[in-house]
Amino acid sequence: MTTKVGRTPPHGAAGQKYLFLLGSTRAGSNSEALARAAARSLPTNALQRWIRVIDHPTLEPFEDRRHADPYRAYPMPEGVALNLLEATLEATDIVIATPLYWYGLPGHLKLYLDHWSAWMRVPGLNFRERMQGKALHLIVAHGEEPEKAAPLVAAMKYAAQFMGMRWGGELLAQGNRPGEALEGFAAGEAASRFFGPAAAVEERVSG
Repeated sequence: MTTKVGRTPPHGAAGQKYLFLLGSTRAGSNSEALARAAARSLPTNALQRWIRVIDHPTLEPFEDRRHADPYRAYPMPEGVALNLLEATLEATDIVIATPLYWYGLPGHLKLYLDHWSAWMRVPGLNFRERMQGKALHLIVAHGEEPEKAAPLVAAMKYAAQFMGMRWGGELLAQGNRPGEALEGFAAGEAASRFFGPAAAVEERVSG
């Protein structure tokens, strides 16, 4: 089993709100197990919200209107997209927890990120400005070769840089069959150190 932890800045400021976006299609996945193990070390004053992105299949496909003629402004999101937008803006820390699919994100999770491009262009929303200063963290369950997660890590770092967000670090662990990611001591230790010292947390669960 291989485990890697990227450098994570210190945590513990009052008012932190962590949004955990689960990318697996399977409940109780290795990436979710890693995220929940890591979350147990969050500060006592940190709030958590967990969203399994696959549970929102009605998220509309992203339409690129940047060069449309005539240009049509993006409207304020509604329904599922609005719920995801609000959850994103409420958070101080966004944690993407996902299996590695074809060296990248699962399609439904990538679609959520594609919608950031629309939200940046909604008149008056100021999405990109409001994302500045938030932290983006990445938790990945991968196969036997951790270096194959490097393209995904790089892409998420570039996304954080583009949005003016802080990079919160990456947690990578091998996990193919259910439960495998946390079987070794190293993965559990890495997860427990990902966010900082152990502490109880208040959890809010969302579908």
